[in-house]
Amino acid sequence: MKLEIIYEDEYILAVNKSAEIEVDESLIKKLKEQYNRINNLYLVHRIDKYTSGIVILAKDENTKIYFEKAFKERKINKIYHAITEGTIRKESGCIDISIGIDKKNPNKRIPLSIKDGGEAAVTYYKILKKLNEHTLVELKPVTGRTHQIRVHLSYIGHPIIGDKIYSKNAGIYKMKGFALIAKEINFIHPITKKDIKITVKYNKEFLIRLKLLEQSKRT
Repeated sequence: MKLEIIYEDEYILAVNKSAEIEVDESLIKKLKEQYNRINNLYLVHRIDKYTSGIVILAKDENTKIYFEKAFKERKINKIYHAITEGTIRKESGCIDISIGIDKKNPNKRIPLSIKDGGEAAVTYYKILKKLNEHTLVELKPVTGRTHQIRVHLSYIGHPIIGDKIYSKNAGIYKMKGFALIAKEINFIHPITKKDIKITVKYNKEFLIRLKLLEQSKRT
């Protein structure tokens, strides 16, 4: 479970992480073990342990503060790709459902009204490809709530394949993670003010699952 550096300059470092790597101080430790030249690093955002894809880190405290503010003010554009159960009928749409902590399971989030303690959550989606009783979909979260994309897709009846928390059928896919990848991130560089766009390819597990579903549709 290595971490691939996909972008680096004097202020920022971006890595492509595989599923099963926690986005916490242990990620920074792994990076320092892999790349001896790396010294100070600061996490500026998080993605789920079993989500793969792009994670941004800052190399100094000022850059860290910049990104934390930019994420809070929704100035960072993120694009995710997912493979869902079932065929999503509507080609594109917006899921605007507030979510909050499930009192029965604090590790789970559920649709929850704001008056009951939920937080506003908005996700735009667009179908990329209809597969054999599955869908490859692009997702653009406006807000950044915990488990937001996973809860929203489950809410519309199309949970992400392999998601053990939000899908009752997760076990049949036998995946290490689930089929959700942080595919692209776009932001204004804190120093140069240039528009930076970072993208990654599908990881092996995601790609194999996608090809299997494409083949099963043709047959």
